Amino acid sequence: MHVPTDGAQDAGSVPPLRGWPGVDAAAPGAVRRQAFVLGVASGKGGTGKSFVVSNLAVLLAGAGVRVTVVDCDFGLGSAHLLLGVNPERTLQHYLAGKAGLDEVCVATPHGPRLLPGGSGVSALASLDEAQVLRVLNALARLAAECDVLLLDAPAGIAPQSLLLLLGCDLVTVVTNPEIAAMTDAYALVKCLWMRGGRCPMGVVLNRVASAEQGAESFARLAEVSRRFVGCPLHSLGHVPEDPGVRQRRLGQPPAVVGQPASEVACAIQGIRDRLETLSGGLRTRPLTGASDPRERWLHWLRQEPPGEGATTA
Repeated sequence: MHVPTDGAQDAGSVPPLRGWPGVDAAAPGAVRRQAFVLGVASGKGGTGKSFVVSNLAVLLAGAGVRVTVVDCDFGLGSAHLLLGVNPERTLQHYLAGKAGLDEVCVATPHGPRLLPGGSGVSALASLDEAQVLRVLNALARLAAECDVLLLDAPAGIAPQSLLLLLGCDLVTVVTNPEIAAMTDAYALVKCLWMRGGRCPMGVVLNRVASAEQGAESFARLAEVSRRFVGCPLHSLGHVPEDPGVRQRRLGQPPAVVGQPASEVACAIQGIRDRLETLSGGLRTRPLTGASDPRERWLHWLRQEPPGEGATTA
């Protein structure tokens, strides 16, 4: 598969990053570092994935972690609503060459930085290869400037969504106990594993009626994944159903800020702690060929398109 570049240079010799903060600014001989890339995904829409992303990002930022959230639902972005901003520019402007990356990224009221996706822009739902490469370059730049790059992936198993997840250091799948959500969560895990994705995969059960339901739902999903595709899954915990949280209105702060003592906020804190353990620490790491997210994304982009031939059974 041919990989285009932003210029005329052949993709097989894409140059390393140049001139980006945190990359060339290091002293000669210093070890360059890059962010931990955490992908948060779901098999179907409506599981509360973006709710988990926004609250997790605010918690990390509150602990002094430099977090950048990327709304990877490029055509139907909504992360800005949960993080309390109304950006003037989005990824659409960046891809069209109408704004630089620094102009598109915005600070949010509770700490995280956000790269907003387009909202209601159908053309961004399926990017061509040149646009995909431009997005990957942007993500690599952001990874050089923060501690954690948090990708809010679009629901489902579309090719560009799988591509982004395959390059992550860790993938978290958010699902609900309902059979449709569980089935689609397994389909996502299967597609990633069958395409060669071998980063750790964690699972969050959202909107559970009880701790027992959360544990039982995870056990079923983990057993099916282990038995049929050989993929180990790690439990990151569950978030209880809370009608008060579901009825939160736009403009209200994330639950970990507005209701920090609630069961939901405490559950998000537990998820953060388990992510810290599973990841070995949500922090920057030395930039090497194997750990360079840009090189990982380019590797997968050079392969057969990740969505072709993927099954959902």
